[in-house]
This record gives sequence, C-alpha cells and structure tokens, in this order.
Amino acid sequence: MRVAQEQGGGKGVPVPEEKEILKAGYLIQLRRAYFTKSELSERIGLSETDCEDLLVKLTASGMLERKDHDKYALLPLGRCRIRVALAGGVYDILHLGHLAALAEAKTYGDVLVVVIATDLTVETLKGRRPVFPEEDRRALVESLKLVDAAILGYEDVGMGYQQVIDDVKPNIIALGYDQDSLARTISEFINRKKLNIEIVRLSKFDKEKYLSSSEIKQVFLKEPKQ
Repeated sequence: MRVAQEQGGGKGVPVPEEKEILKAGYLIQLRRAYFTKSELSERIGLSETDCEDLLVKLTASGMLERKDHDKYALLPLGRCRIRVALAGGVYDILHLGHLAALAEAKTYGDVLVVVIATDLTVETLKGRRPVFPEEDRRALVESLKLVDAAILGYEDVGMGYQQVIDDVKPNIIALGYDQDSLARTISEFINRKKLNIEIVRLSKFDKEKYLSSSEIKQVFLKEPKQ
C-alpha cells in the first residue's frame, strides 16, 4: 500500500514505490535507452498491474517518457529525483576494506554504480595483469548487496573516465583518500564542462584493520604448495 508522499515531501515528490521505479529505470538504462514494464516488475517485486499504475502516473507528471507500447525512458525531471553515487577500482581480490569503502560511498546516493577497471587498464597502470579477468571482477562486485550496478570502464586510460561520467551521469563521485591526481583531473573536467557533480573523498584505508589486495597476494605466494 502506498503512502501519499514521502515524509517531509511536497508536490511532485515521488512516493517510495515511484522512486523505486525511477531507480530501476535508471539502472536498466545504463545498458540501453529504455526499459519495460515487465523488467520493472521483476526488478522491484511489484505486480505488472501496480507497475502500470505507477508508470501512468510518472508519465503524466513528466518524469517518464513513453516511447511506444511498452517502452519507457527517464526524462530529466525523473532523473533529478534520484541521487547517483559513482565509485571505482580494480577489485582484483575483494576484501573487507573494499566493502567498507563501498558502504561509505553508498551513503552519498540512492544508487551506487561501481566502475571496474578493465584488464588492459590494470596492466597499463600497474604493469601486470590482474589475477581475475575483468568480467569476473565486475560480476563479483555487482553481486554485493550494497552495489546497484557494476560496469566495466573504458580501455582509454587517459579519457575513459570522461566516457564513464557521460554514461553514468553521477551526482556524486566518491574517490579514495589517496587519489589526489585523479581528483584533480576529474575536477578540471567537471569545471570545464560545468557539470553539477560533487567529488567526495572516502575515509583513509585502515591498514591495521584491513589487508590490501597486494598484501593478500603476498600471503598466498608465501604459502607452500600442497
């Protein structure tokens, strides 16, 4: 059963289930230009009848566009009702430090999208191939409950971040505490394009509490073969 408005909301503010429609539609549109009623029903667990009622209301209010019989797309008014946080990394060997960082990034948005560095990007920047291939790393990160979507980055190391920003259109970009160079580069791009995106820095990695991926690999290398 739906409530009339979100607490503290006003005219034009989506009720909770309507916001879930907008979030689900956004996530599907990361991969293509539209979404369908059946996809929404499966993703958010509402009947197709309930989804139809919500879609009609959101279309009438200017938040969605009905492209044809059963295809919809977010309009700018609908997109601005959700906050999207973007984080990124290699995630070669997932560990608790990654989970802590992603949990913090999720606090900045209704939706958390994580961009995974491609194998070529890792090799170019670190001089070695990752242990796990890019699609495995992407699937593992996307399986985490707090991650709404995980996408592969672009292989253009110099300009790939711009393409990711264009695709995701985040409200917040969450960067590691030690990513000063990347923060400057992205900040310059945001200012040059006059984008309404905020950069936040995640908390410092607690080396006493969490082992890094590199340290975990060293532990395994020292273990005798069975």
